[in-house]
Amino acid sequence: MPGFIAPALATPAGAPPAGPRWLHEIKFDGYRLQARIEAGRVKLLTRGGLDWAKKFGKDVVDALRALPVGAAMVDGELVVEADTGASDFSALQADLSEGRRDRFAFYAFDLLHLDGYDLTRVPLTERKALLARIVAEGGDVIRYSEHFEESGALVLSHACRLSLEGVVSKLRDAPYRGGRVRSWIKSKCSARQEFVIGGFVPSTVSRKAIGSLLLGGYDKGRLRHVGRVGTGFTGAVAEDLFRKLSAIRVPSSPFDGRLTAEERRQAKYVRPELVAEIEYRAWTADRHLRHASFRGLRDDKPAHDVMLDLPKSTRAAPEPRRTVKLTHPDRLYWPADGVTKEGLADYYAEVWRHIAPFVVGRPLALLRCPNGITGERFFQKHVWKGLNPNIVAVRDPGDAAEEALISISDLDGLLGLVQSAVLEIHPWGAMVGDWERPDMIVMDLDPGEGVAWPAVIAAAGEVRQRLADAGLAAFVKTSGGKGLHVVSPLRPKAGWGEVKQFTKALADSMAADDPDRYVSTITKSKRRGKILIDYLRNQRGATAVAAYSARARPGAAVSAPLAWEELGPGIGPAYFTVANMPTRLAALGADPWDGFRAMAAPLPKTGRR
Repeated sequence: MPGFIAPALATPAGAPPAGPRWLHEIKFDGYRLQARIEAGRVKLLTRGGLDWAKKFGKDVVDALRALPVGAAMVDGELVVEADTGASDFSALQADLSEGRRDRFAFYAFDLLHLDGYDLTRVPLTERKALLARIVAEGGDVIRYSEHFEESGALVLSHACRLSLEGVVSKLRDAPYRGGRVRSWIKSKCSARQEFVIGGFVPSTVSRKAIGSLLLGGYDKGRLRHVGRVGTGFTGAVAEDLFRKLSAIRVPSSPFDGRLTAEERRQAKYVRPELVAEIEYRAWTADRHLRHASFRGLRDDKPAHDVMLDLPKSTRAAPEPRRTVKLTHPDRLYWPADGVTKEGLADYYAEVWRHIAPFVVGRPLALLRCPNGITGERFFQKHVWKGLNPNIVAVRDPGDAAEEALISISDLDGLLGLVQSAVLEIHPWGAMVGDWERPDMIVMDLDPGEGVAWPAVIAAAGEVRQRLADAGLAAFVKTSGGKGLHVVSPLRPKAGWGEVKQFTKALADSMAADDPDRYVSTITKSKRRGKILIDYLRNQRGATAVAAYSARARPGAAVSAPLAWEELGPGIGPAYFTVANMPTRLAALGADPWDGFRAMAAPLPKTGRR
């Protein structure tokens, strides 16, 4: 058995190939490794042939050693799966930085040698059949990479809707060949590239951490600067990068050509030795990355191999105009998830056209966390001293003596909230131009302890049916916490009292019809094992978290609008996050709440006094 086989590398393409000769696998987001097992000894070999077995600890090695083989070479990927169940390279990097080893899993997708037999000339489907039998005994650490035989376009569409990295399509009868091959085709859901780190800017909030990285790629032997990345680092990763980069500081820029004053601002330069994997949304006209996010260091790739791969056209869709200046943009709002103030601002800029109808021109209640989710937090309904000038103060005509409330009118207002450490946005169900007549209903399905997720989905379906029976359209979104929100657009004709009466009657009827599953009162002692049908969001002054708003909880989840057919066990209440929601939206053919306002109907007369 050879000591190492050069791995097969997939050729990138804009879409998966079609036809029955191809099978399709989910693309993993981890480290590509070749597991070499012989006489009880296990090596985990990188793309360059380095043995990283010690890097990943004892559990993975022991699980591979326990496979029912004497000698084998297995191609696969080592990953960490986030709470959503999807592999996450950033989480893998964070675990390595923190010395954590309990979440590693090795997904096996090819078998190259087995007990003295060279299988590289055997068709892929036969190799995978052998591999499946071996890995079936690998426990939870060693897993078999399943494949799909449906249309590649369909598989990619589903992968992207779930914010996965993409799909690898493989010729089912092809042998295994090392190097870049046409028998493996990769199609990605989001743009990612590897870039060389040429410098860093120190953190503005920590003495021994980086705040952003200066990035580049080689073009005809010259390192071209492509901009900065200032989000995606956990606290531990930012400190680890600071240590590594401080050790390779140099006095002058390694980039070709002179940087602008803004590009040079506070920059510390380093030898171009480290490679970072970066996710981004687009290229600007001047060939800089837009909305870049750090995914991790690529220790398995030499810097001199990183060639700049610019698209044929760098004409990107125009970005909404932003004028708000962020102070301390590297402040970590979600420390364990690497989401900074700048990262949250980038997220809202990307989803602006989707979130705007639900936050603009409404009174807002805000959850502010000046030092991120691990620090002090407080709700804010009224204006405060030093209010960002892009945030609008509005007077409640029903309470002239009360302090002014908060509203926004544009993207700069939303970014003003980000600058003010607002991590959750909870709007009223009415506009500031029509305070007394709500234009939507929100039914909050809040599961008590012991309630399974499928039961919450079933409850949402029942609320939908009851609203439909009353002549109202119903849309669904995750709460970003534990439950689901069912939302109906209204023509603003009925008053708050009428809307509350209607929603209370709906909640009470569900609790009366099925008291073993539902309650309509908030008393905690009555909620164990049941779902609260919370109608109290539908009264004057009450609020519910906005569609697309972030949540101030670990994971940086967002309240995510879904199509009804997407509801299922695979998408939990906190599945979509600040990090993966833009990928999902880019992959969707249409907004899942398309037609929301057009389907508004008046509150049925049965709900009026």
